[in-house]
Amino acid sequence: MALTVTDHGLTTGDTAMTATTFNPLAAARDLKAAGVEAEQAEAIAEGMRQAADAAASADRADLATKADLADLATKADIRWILTILGFQAALILAIAAKLFGIV
Repeated sequence: MALTVTDHGLTTGDTAMTATTFNPLAAARDLKAAGVEAEQAEAIAEGMRQAADAAASADRADLATKADLADLATKADIRWILTILGFQAALILAIAAKLFGIV
């Protein structure tokens, strides 16, 4: 679920990282029209603006891409295969040692 900033506030939708602007005056006006007192409406709108600014300036480099996740899955598969091969080699050596009387 993506978070989208519209003229009237934050909404959720299917858009992916859409860059839009937040209009705190429009949000405050909508809150006032809904019956919220002017001071509260302005404080809420300012808080929403600060949240929108923080979300817009978040460092996107820390987010994982599909390629990052695929690479991670591939590395996990390789580790799993190498672990199984290691156990099989140890088992074969143990059986061979028992058969040939080395142990």
